[in-house]
Amino acid sequence: MRQSNLMNLEEVRREVENFNGDIDREYYLNWAGLKDEMNLSTIYDRYAGLFDPQLIAEVRARRQGASGEEARRLRYLQDFLTSTYLTQRVKRLTSLVETMGATEIVTVNGERMPYRLAAVKMANEGDRAKRSRIFHARNQVVDKMNSTLRERMDTMHAAAKSLGYENYLDLFTEIKGIDFEALSRTMQRFISGTEGLYRDGMGDLFQCIAGVPLEEGEKHDLAFVFRAKQFDRMFPKEPLVPVLKRTLDGVGIDLEKQKNIELDVEERPKKSPRAFVAPIRVPGEIKLVIMPHGGHDDYTTLLHETGHAEHHAWCDAALPVEYRYLGDVSVTESYAFLLEHLTTNESWLERFLGVKDAAAFLDFQRLIKLYFLRRYGAKLRYELKLHSDGLEGMDLEYQRTLEAALIFRHPPSHYLNDVDDELYCAGYLRAWIFEAQLREALRRKFGEDWFTTNEAGDFLKELWSQGQKHNVDELAKQLGYRGLSIDPLLQEFLP
Repeated sequence: MRQSNLMNLEEVRREVENFNGDIDREYYLNWAGLKDEMNLSTIYDRYAGLFDPQLIAEVRARRQGASGEEARRLRYLQDFLTSTYLTQRVKRLTSLVETMGATEIVTVNGERMPYRLAAVKMANEGDRAKRSRIFHARNQVVDKMNSTLRERMDTMHAAAKSLGYENYLDLFTEIKGIDFEALSRTMQRFISGTEGLYRDGMGDLFQCIAGVPLEEGEKHDLAFVFRAKQFDRMFPKEPLVPVLKRTLDGVGIDLEKQKNIELDVEERPKKSPRAFVAPIRVPGEIKLVIMPHGGHDDYTTLLHETGHAEHHAWCDAALPVEYRYLGDVSVTESYAFLLEHLTTNESWLERFLGVKDAAAFLDFQRLIKLYFLRRYGAKLRYELKLHSDGLEGMDLEYQRTLEAALIFRHPPSHYLNDVDDELYCAGYLRAWIFEAQLREALRRKFGEDWFTTNEAGDFLKELWSQGQKHNVDELAKQLGYRGLSIDPLLQEFLP
């Protein structure tokens, strides 16, 4: 791409779309277990013109002089170019970490297993001693990753300062237009207000399922508790995909006819246990990838990722690249949470899985959600410090902050392995808040069983067609709210 002060924006936008497609394909091949090495460096080198600080400065300057739609598009473009500049600076280190995740082998009692697959085995292991050994064997890989992860984070922090910002947090506050501190204060109030509910509920789960008090529990205990084998009879593995297809049929979507979505449910040893969507071409080529391992999590995860996939697949192809690929990540996460939340709907459980008495499972799911809200609220608080103060002492800060909110033990060594770039945890929190508002609006318009009506599907398709043009604050106003509000979410946890 030509580099010049006389910036050709349309050429930049074409390169942005091509770059996204190439990067997502590379992640897809590695995480789907189809390719061991992740060669990000080659792709970044191919699009080197996108990572010129001069280009970023020009877009920023042009944005400051623009208004209306052009200003919006330029802010999304500035956000993307800046974020990608930072990730370009650490491409070699990212590739090292991801390749390690795909190729490292852990050994437990003489049994060798891939690092990623070990996470699935750990969650299914009922013997606490053996589960602990798998956990600590995986932690040895995390320890091995940490020197690379630390260098990676230090490099990104330095790159943020090189662009003229005080620190990494200051940079993302400006380019995303989010008041992270205000969001953190909101979540701290939420954490304080749900302390008793969380301690009682999670304490009972740890004691009953893992056989250990919450205060003595570890992260591997949580994996086993949340695996929730006691509910496996409600969530058989075999009808997973047929149930998904029937659910989509309920809102007038025929997955079989959606040639732009490829569903990958094949089990592979090196496949990531974490389901994901790779929007290689929006809306033309969407990869939906999951590795089923049994239980309710298969259903919640597949529905979550389907929310992403459908959002991308119904996006208007005529939208500019900024609205198809860039923008507020909370938007697509909201649609993912909306479909995931169906597994907490008593009517959906009876209609699609034949579950007659779901009370115990619904209580369990409510507690899971409470856990994640508290966890991400704590993560945001920790990451605000990490990205403003730097890495020194942050391993213990991570441990203190997460344990204060979640009680059970957290290894300090996870202080970087448990961090996504660009304060993505805030995107999840904003998505949970907006999803509760969206779900309330759907119930108001189409009834409690909105997921059985084509009209609700048409309503969602219209929202999905907008891509990520609007942020969740604006979408909340479209639905008739004054803006983003945590009140509907709070109602889920009030007595």
